[in-house]
Amino acid sequence: MLRTYVVCYLLLISGLGVRGTGGKEKSFWDDPWCWGPALVGGAMLGAVLGTFALGAVLGGMGFTGAGITAGSLAAGAMSTAATTGVGAGVIAVAQSAGAAGVAVGTKVAMAAGGAVIGYFSSGCKEPNC
Repeated sequence: MLRTYVVCYLLLISGLGVRGTGGKEKSFWDDPWCWGPALVGGAMLGAVLGTFALGAVLGGMGFTGAGITAGSLAAGAMSTAATTGVGAGVIAVAQSAGAAGVAVGTKVAMAAGGAVIGYFSSGCKEPNC
């Protein structure tokens, strides 16, 4: 799976073209070599590492594939949700993600978040990099 991400990253980076400015002032958006790698790399890290981190956090809280672990934080949260009637939906979503894995929409959201973080941490300044 990691090989697929590396190949996709290399293809995306190699596809970023450098075009001439034609005498106009250099713009931030005209230089994809500045922001492109950070954007794509951040998206990949968000999609890959975010998925593993979310699975580890949910497992550590007690939301496992076999169900909610007795005596865990998840068991306490489920007991509180059942008693008060508040938060049952959140517990259900966490249990579903812990049992079946992270949904595609969540992976896309993590990739988008990683891309935003990569973009803003790239050090690119407008109008030149």
